[in-house]
Amino acid sequence: MHDSGLNEAERRLQPRFSLAGLVGGLLVAAIVLAVAWRWDEGPDRYAMPRRSVALTAVTIAIDPASVVPLRLVGAWRLTAPDPRFGGLSALAIDRGGLLAVSDNGVVFRFPRPGDGPPTVEIADLPDGPGSPASKTDRDSESLARDTRGRGWWIGFETSNQLWLYDRDLTHALGSLRFGRKRWPFNRGIEAMLAEPDRLEVVPELAHEVVFEAGSKSASEPLGGVGSDISDMVRLANGETIVLMRNLEVTGFRLGLGALVRTTAGWRVERRVPLDVGMFMNLEGIAAEPRADGGTRLWLVTDDNFQRPMTTALFALDVPPGRWRGRD
Repeated sequence: MHDSGLNEAERRLQPRFSLAGLVGGLLVAAIVLAVAWRWDEGPDRYAMPRRSVALTAVTIAIDPASVVPLRLVGAWRLTAPDPRFGGLSALAIDRGGLLAVSDNGVVFRFPRPGDGPPTVEIADLPDGPGSPASKTDRDSESLARDTRGRGWWIGFETSNQLWLYDRDLTHALGSLRFGRKRWPFNRGIEAMLAEPDRLEVVPELAHEVVFEAGSKSASEPLGGVGSDISDMVRLANGETIVLMRNLEVTGFRLGLGALVRTTAGWRVERRVPLDVGMFMNLEGIAAEPRADGGTRLWLVTDDNFQRPMTTALFALDVPPGRWRGRD
């Protein structure tokens, strides 16, 4: 539209608004780049005893339209007075509450907001790859319940290993190792599902789906994702949903989509963008069935142990039936 109708005062203000937008964009870019620069630095890992501490959940204002066609149930910022609390990278439902692991090799058990005493139980993983003093070695990024009832599988990204722990996560039962050269550094196992006869693994690169069954391993191509994959989960209707994440100069671009098998391998379809905040680094997702046939999704962010990022928890309801998205 021709702008001849703009008055002179508006014309004088236009350069100021443009400059303010540029400065704001540069500020966001600087913060995001600082986060990216420290992505693999992290704090050193120090062993600490198991303890329970108070958990504070403060409601976050999120526009419900930002997650449509899903229904926003709630969003909370989580804090706890323990230096290990943070870095949450995988999530599961267990014993009527939430179970999470961090990229610092720490386990957290806590209730859903409003469901029980607001406390979180914190404990270090008892064993794992490499040195217990190294955050890089204990970079746990995925979590899946063992279908044979033995306990929990945990995936370690930088060492490209899967470890099986008992139900209480107090001791290790075994491990599977892909080799450090299987994927580029810090681009390995991010998402995992446990099936009765195998484990399904997706690396952060999101270029393949790996199937591990005892001593047998197979890989099938994953195409058309266009972003990293940080976790995946199985819905009540049997569909597999992946959590997608990209770090850009304007913040995190997030979304969910259905993992679909095709004649050429695998693709991600029917995407749902999640516009929940530029510094919301969504890394973990869990699902629980609802009485109406739908599924409630729980998602958690990794705060990377630095501001302005934060540990946040989201609850989203998926309606019954086929997963719906935009493509």
